[in-house]
Amino acid sequence: MTTQRSSVRSVEQIRVYQHSDLIYWWVVWVYGYFCAFVTSVWGKEVPLDAGHKPVLIYGKAWLGVSFVGLVLFVLVFTNARARGVKSLIIIMTLIIIGLIVQLTVGLDHLFRFVPLLLVHMNLAFYMFFSTVLLLAWLGVFLVGDRLVYWVFAPGSIAMKYPFSEGGESFATPHVETARQSDDIFVHKVLGLASTGDLDVRFSTPGGGQKHYFLKNVLRVDYVEKEINRLVAGREEIK
Repeated sequence: MTTQRSSVRSVEQIRVYQHSDLIYWWVVWVYGYFCAFVTSVWGKEVPLDAGHKPVLIYGKAWLGVSFVGLVLFVLVFTNARARGVKSLIIIMTLIIIGLIVQLTVGLDHLFRFVPLLLVHMNLAFYMFFSTVLLLAWLGVFLVGDRLVYWVFAPGSIAMKYPFSEGGESFATPHVETARQSDDIFVHKVLGLASTGDLDVRFSTPGGGQKHYFLKNVLRVDYVEKEINRLVAGREEIK
């Protein structure tokens, strides 16, 4: 998500957005365009039916297999988070399995003897899939994720809906923030080491408690420090 710092009536504040899991799918459309480039440069024309234009396909199986594998990887790990030690165990397991396959069978032989691994997609598929995904990604990132945001200022917290009159605001000096354990695949790799999930808890008038769970926050370390500094007036702990 993106953050903004602004000044309204000389009051310092930070505006925070949370993002959907689609933010992590940038790697799929980027790799899709890479696959399209490889296919356009080194691909071969393959006729399908008489009277129809031939399609351009890259002959080696690794390209299609890697694209499908990346889509499945992002799909699985953005929906089933592996936080903390679990993600390290999964990484080590995948590395060990890859080494065993390479040392015993070899990936080239595996592609050759297992017909189901011969995955080929043409240039039009890569371009169409990546472009549609890119447009959806931009729409969600630039529009959908900005339909609600949170504003943190000295002694106050507010949730806003920019295209309606809805929202809520609280005056409170008592706030607690907590970072959820990071998922190495999602937050560190796909999130480029800048995203994270943030719990914000604070007291409300009358002795009540309020809880905001902000998911997929961009620049999460900076955001957490600013929330504590602005709302609670706490200095950063070195």
